Amino acid sequence: MASGRLIWRRDARDATIETVPVQRAHTAWIVGPAAALCLLAADADAAGGGRNEYYRYVDDDGVLHVTNVRGRPGRWERYMSLPGSGTRPPAPRASRASRARRRGALPAERVHRYDPIIEEAAARYRIPASLIRAVIHTESAFVPTAQSRAGARGLMQLMPATARFLGVRDPFDPRQSIHGGTRFLRMLADHFDGDLVLVIAAYNAGAGAVKKYGGIPPYAETRAYVRAVLRRYHAYERARRLAAGARLEPRRHLAP
Repeated sequence: MASGRLIWRRDARDATIETVPVQRAHTAWIVGPAAALCLLAADADAAGGGRNEYYRYVDDDGVLHVTNVRGRPGRWERYMSLPGSGTRPPAPRASRASRARRRGALPAERVHRYDPIIEEAAARYRIPASLIRAVIHTESAFVPTAQSRAGARGLMQLMPATARFLGVRDPFDPRQSIHGGTRFLRMLADHFDGDLVLVIAAYNAGAGAVKKYGGIPPYAETRAYVRAVLRRYHAYERARRLAAGARLEPRRHLAP
């Protein structure tokens, strides 16, 4: 907002706003005295700690002038004093549960509901269980009946044609969905020489798009998807290592 001094005409049917630039002034754009109080208060909040003093005078035309600059020539008188934001008490800290919800955290029971199937598929297709969990978390939030507007279905959100290709007869069946989706991850890992980032991008945008652009396609959805899956993959890996007392680093390359 540009710096300036604001004035309004008290006798105007439709309030008129005029501004004149003033050095270091905090400008409040208002249409009447009531709005002035609100906007000057907001201006004081933006100014930081301490108190903010405002001055006024009414000229011969009945125009009220307001400024925060002291010592200006004219018939100025103290108008009001407002606290700066630095004098406010700190906002209460959000609870751990609310912070977890904002990060997209899920109830532990839901996350671990399909652990036996995930571990089985991970061993069969040589894909990290943490990656499978991260994909399921991002795709369906572990809801087996999830269905997207595009028609993707189940825990791992397989499109009908992809499900048929993978031999998945019922994509809403957790076991079929997890095994089918993990098999697809294995195929992508073989195709992209185990490059974890390209595998995740291809799972979302398709292998053709990744090959076309020579990396992550320039799609906002795919870039956000890759970031989300990687963040969750590393989080699940950290939890797994802590539970096992291990100090191994998460894989950055999928084994053949």
